[in-house]
Amino acid sequence: MHTTPKDQVVCAPDFGHRHHAREAGAAARSAARGGWLQTLGKVGYAAQGVVWLLLGWIALQLALGSASSGEATQQGALARLADNALGRVLLVVMIVGLVAYAVWQVVEAVWGHTHQEDKKRLAKRIGSAGKAVLSLALAATAVGLLAGSGGGSSSPEQATSGVLGVPGGVALVVAVGLALLVLGAYLVYRGVTASFREKLEPGVDRRVIAAGRVGYAGRGVAVAVVGVLLVLAAARHDPAQAGGLDAAFTALLRLPLGAVVLGAVALALMFCGVYQVVVARHLVEG
Repeated sequence: MHTTPKDQVVCAPDFGHRHHAREAGAAARSAARGGWLQTLGKVGYAAQGVVWLLLGWIALQLALGSASSGEATQQGALARLADNALGRVLLVVMIVGLVAYAVWQVVEAVWGHTHQEDKKRLAKRIGSAGKAVLSLALAATAVGLLAGSGGGSSSPEQATSGVLGVPGGVALVVAVGLALLVLGAYLVYRGVTASFREKLEPGVDRRVIAAGRVGYAGRGVAVAVVGVLLVLAAARHDPAQAGGLDAAFTALLRLPLGAVVLGAVALALMFCGVYQVVVARHLVEG
């Protein structure tokens, strides 16, 4: 039976669209995994390391009594860079790298992790999407500081207060807090088991891996404390109990031997920063 011209008109465009979509996906994957986009994405990964290094340094000063907790946020750390000309140049490089890293992760979220099983692939893709969002948020903060508008953003306490005031807000804050607790535990697990090595080329120096172990564990503790503060804020319906990393550092400082505990976490965060800066060029997966 012969195919009519009408049938050809109906089918050909559909095939063409699928073909172009496959070509676009292949081009995006190629750029993300081996081209200029991955190179810039690695710069963004290293830029995140610089932020963790600064946060660790500020937390260490807080433990030693020479800094205020208000400086111990991502925005506060970036604000220190914006204080001088060299720091502003570094901020521009960071912004470019962070945006490229976000694009890289978007590509991974849509087309990446194909070597994983279905359930694990989905989890990895969701993780890549989350990394893209966080990287863009950090880039936006840096842009705001360069433009002189970084000080106008709401605090975690204000945001929590707004959420607690709406129907179902308490449950939402508890859910976010528990999610951060799980994330913190997962980061500690990643540090203890060194499972982050799956993202790296073979043969990375074991001293760098050791720094990564300590760094992931330190990040996990900091993130988990933020989660605990959110759960407490919801349980007591008190937004003042909530907060970001600055509140987490202050909470650690109030523990018995708090200066020692915070000092250890601060050093771990600095290890995390050094790890990300050094290992960025060895990344095979974001």
